[in-house]
Amino acid sequence: MKLLVLPDKFRGTLSSSQFIEAATDSLSSIGQVTGHVVSDGGEGLIEALAGTQVRVSVRDPLMRSIDAYYAVLSNGDAVVEMSRASGLELLGGPKGNDPIAATTYGTGQLIRAAIEAGAQRVIVGCGGSATTDGGIGALEALGPRTSSQRVSIIAAVDVRTTYLDAAGAFSPQKGATPAQVAYLKRRLAGSANLLEQRYGRNPIGVVGSGAAGGLAGMIYSIGGSIVPGFDLVADYLNLEEQASKTDLMITGEGTLDVESFNGKVVGSVLALAASVGKKTLVVCGRVDKRARDLLNEYDADVIELVEEFGEDRAISETGACVREALSNVGHV
Repeated sequence: MKLLVLPDKFRGTLSSSQFIEAATDSLSSIGQVTGHVVSDGGEGLIEALAGTQVRVSVRDPLMRSIDAYYAVLSNGDAVVEMSRASGLELLGGPKGNDPIAATTYGTGQLIRAAIEAGAQRVIVGCGGSATTDGGIGALEALGPRTSSQRVSIIAAVDVRTTYLDAAGAFSPQKGATPAQVAYLKRRLAGSANLLEQRYGRNPIGVVGSGAAGGLAGMIYSIGGSIVPGFDLVADYLNLEEQASKTDLMITGEGTLDVESFNGKVVGSVLALAASVGKKTLVVCGRVDKRARDLLNEYDADVIELVEEFGEDRAISETGACVREALSNVGHV
């Protein structure tokens, strides 16, 4: 058998690389295992594209000095994970955030550093943000000269949310109260008008422009583009060709829910497998009932670790559970 392993992370318990290692341990006796860390545009984009890190001192979402990095790919493209500079996890989660003050300024610093180092194409992974500033902080850090240079900037996104809807869809997860959500939506409207006046492109209504609190919309307005993050990674890794030559595709994540099918890794892997007529095995910590219904649309089997091994072991020994669960994959 030829097996292609393309997992997302099990947040807090198992990384994508560890999942691949566990799958390889269990499956190498029955066939050839190929595994790739993949990303939907959020955390892990640099690892997925195998970039060389370049360290930069930048500002975090609350304008405190931190060390972050972008990466340079073998073809000269630069990759920025905005979460490295403007991520919610940098603040310890929503309780440590100020959803009004949180800024993408540090992300702009990373993009600018990559451009000043000679990058002609900069890919910005728009996931895990603490911000709903419409990308205005990043624009300020870029500066008028840098942002208007002939450099291709690409926002890699994992949502279809539009610019104004970013406030309602995401800012409560970043600590915003209902009153703050309303304020942030008004502020985004003002930012959209500013971007249109300055660059002639209004992000309102553009699919994916609300990613990272509107950062993707700013990138669009200054002449950049917005693409699904998984599709970008799939192109770089030539996953369609690899999938067409495999016998079984395997993916997984901590919790499979409806959002998993909206631009995220697992749903994207299922769609890729369907496009080339391949079966998929999905290994997850837990599976939402509505997600099970959506799985019925694919040629896919699912293993739920909590159901198989109990919640305590599924959380404390996730890697061992994955190894054990995949030990009988030859019979799938």
